Amino acid sequence: MSPRITISLAILLALVVGYIYLVDRPQAQRAEQAKRLIQLSSADITTISLVSSKGEVGLARRDATHWDVTRPVHVPAASFAVSSLLDSITGVVPQRTLGSGGNLGEYGLDKPVAQITLGTAKGQTVTLEIGKPSAVGSTSYARLQPGGKVYQIDTSTNDALAKTATDLRQKTVADFANADVQKVRIVSLAGTLTVTRLGADRWQIDGPRTWPADDFKITDLFFPLTTSEAKVFHDGATALAAYGLDHPAATVDLTLRDRPEPLRILLTQRGKITYATVPGTPTVLELDASVLGKLTPDPLSLVSRRVLPYNAQNLTSVVWRRGGQVLEVRRQGPGFTGGGLSDTDISSMFSAINLLDADRVEPLSAAPAGAPAFEIQTDGASDAKFRVQIYREPKGGWLAADPALALQYHLTATVFDGLPGPVKTFLGIAPPPAAAPKPAPNAPAKPK
Repeated sequence: MSPRITISLAILLALVVGYIYLVDRPQAQRAEQAKRLIQLSSADITTISLVSSKGEVGLARRDATHWDVTRPVHVPAASFAVSSLLDSITGVVPQRTLGSGGNLGEYGLDKPVAQITLGTAKGQTVTLEIGKPSAVGSTSYARLQPGGKVYQIDTSTNDALAKTATDLRQKTVADFANADVQKVRIVSLAGTLTVTRLGADRWQIDGPRTWPADDFKITDLFFPLTTSEAKVFHDGATALAAYGLDHPAATVDLTLRDRPEPLRILLTQRGKITYATVPGTPTVLELDASVLGKLTPDPLSLVSRRVLPYNAQNLTSVVWRRGGQVLEVRRQGPGFTGGGLSDTDISSMFSAINLLDADRVEPLSAAPAGAPAFEIQTDGASDAKFRVQIYREPKGGWLAADPALALQYHLTATVFDGLPGPVKTFLGIAPPPAAAPKPAPNAPAKPK
């Protein structure tokens, strides 16, 4: 195929794809939107008034993602529950249009079994009233105001509106996205624990020594705050002493992205209950007793077990030292080179050191006795600088000591088996060459 034909086909394909994404798909989306009974975008709705057999509930938007229940109590709303309600209502497509006027009692719309009123910041208001079930099919009668037309809609809409304030309120002590957490500070009887986000999946434990943290363990640290649902709500609670929260067992301060002040949460435990509240809100929640324990771990339990937890993007070199000898590989362009190693050897080396995970991490109070078997150093930006000394354990296995972090890591005996041959030979850990098999006694000599 000639280059001219190839270029022409590529241009034609680009035009077809562009038409689909810029013309055809938006037209299909607009056509689907036009079928819907309520012509409001969920993002534009700022107030919701809900009336059903379960009572009345008022909701008001706090920001782009959060809502508050305003009636019958004033408490934070569950973002997911409100979003689900809005999706159900704004997605209603009438199965049949019956026109306006007539006897509303015939449709059960003189006394609707449920109704929802949606308001926008521009002052628009839309009310959907639900009447009785129709005689045929799984539909109910409904009327939309303004307009006054009567429709038949799916009966499931009535179920979506049968919500109480308890159904729609936030049932956890906090509601935030894990990715928005930038810093966590926990003050408890055990001391002060502070962890700071360095990147999307990189955390550090602040203190006399800055320790690399395990990303998953840090996420688990504050995960209960957004997932543990309250068993009981004490609304209107202003006297915190009744719950032991005037002198909390733990105070959690969360620094969140795009929030000027940290979110503070107070917690204390009495028997099988953890009481929790956000200062300034008149609600105390009863959570499972285990929540407090999860928020007050030993800092050492959060330390990454990876012996060399460098940021690969900022790494510039890896140096091995043994007995005054040096084997070094350095970054060159997108890859690494040096040490007389092939590209395959270097790839195997990085695969091995990235898997240097300890079975156990302990504080390093003093350097191990004797000289190390060898040493590994990584260099680059501050988050790529690590230097560990490797010792043989008396009972097998390896001990990696990091004096800068004051940590020592216990490793298995086979942890370096994945290193390429040239590196193991340099380190003196390559297995001896296999001896040639000895001929059996009186075995006939092989013919030459």
